[in-house]
Amino acid sequence: MTSRELCFKASLNSLRSGRLATFYIIDTTLNRNGWRVTDEALERALPTLLGKPLGCIPGYGVNHVAEPQIVGYFITAEKPDGYLLATAEITDPTAWEKLQSGEWGSVSVVIKAHKVRCSLCGADVTSGPDEHILNGEGHQVVEDFTFERVDFVSNPAYPSARLITLRAAVVPYEETPKAPMDYPWDADEAERRIRLWAGGPEKEDIDWSRYRRAFAWYDASNPENFGSYKLPHHDVIDGRLHVVWRGVVAAMQSLLGARGGVDIPEADRRAVYEHLARHYREFGREPPEFRASWSTDVDGDSGPRGSAPKPEGEEVVEMEVEELRAQLESLRRRVERVERILEASQRPKARPGEVDEVRSAMEEARLRLFGYRRDI
Repeated sequence: MTSRELCFKASLNSLRSGRLATFYIIDTTLNRNGWRVTDEALERALPTLLGKPLGCIPGYGVNHVAEPQIVGYFITAEKPDGYLLATAEITDPTAWEKLQSGEWGSVSVVIKAHKVRCSLCGADVTSGPDEHILNGEGHQVVEDFTFERVDFVSNPAYPSARLITLRAAVVPYEETPKAPMDYPWDADEAERRIRLWAGGPEKEDIDWSRYRRAFAWYDASNPENFGSYKLPHHDVIDGRLHVVWRGVVAAMQSLLGARGGVDIPEADRRAVYEHLARHYREFGREPPEFRASWSTDVDGDSGPRGSAPKPEGEEVVEMEVEELRAQLESLRRRVERVERILEASQRPKARPGEVDEVRSAMEEARLRLFGYRRDI
């Protein structure tokens, strides 16, 4: 079947969440280029935009070119009511700066039309316009198409479209080395090592752009405060930042409502989810479905996305088991650390109470997890 490439210019709708930009892409009205898509065709084409590139002229020019420079990829798309909104992860720092400054904003979508009819007579015009279209009596109606890419351009079809929000709070996904699957997760210890790795431990010495790479979200209005950084899931191993599976699970649990959840803006939750979901796939696991609160299997062990949700009680038990295992490991490490301090101390009886307290807490965790405790 003959296919044709068509272009449609749109505009930036919003810029948000780290390096994520949301665009108004296309709708079902007649555009100034003389064609429109049907609502059914837009619905079917929606998933074909995912993973498609966002481009510009090489050297950061705008408008269409045969071989564009790729500056991002589309990761989400939705059709609220006869139009398409799509979010791209901007992978090029210069492109991101141009969006932040307002220099860039307008985009034009390139589609491959597989079935086109004349609006006046209904003739198949997939291979080219007929006389009704050429003389202006009719227009092209695209009944089947797929998305090819989106490019930055200079003149949008909708001049009134404008930048709505500008934030940098969700940390962009970054592929780092993976820690072994069973690598223990201790958030406090991980953050201590990350501070040292980022130039600390003192706040005034921290390279904050380096520090935030270990987290999924931070408060952009207060970026030089340790408390602004949430959902850690990386650790420093042999001087390099590694993503830790148990840390990813803990972060996803918190995002979806476990242990009281995490206090971040609702508008940022989806982008944080996408960040963590990519780490799930790094480890060969399918992420849970995105929900406003905890409702599906978060540890990635229960099957692919879309499988039937587990009973609520079973999910709570799994969540608590994972959490207790992490707590037990954290307590064990604390005991070892305190014991080393006591052994090296000139006053060995200075902190015995702390050791007993930690050991007691560890055995309480063992009792909840395994049903027994050891005498101490």
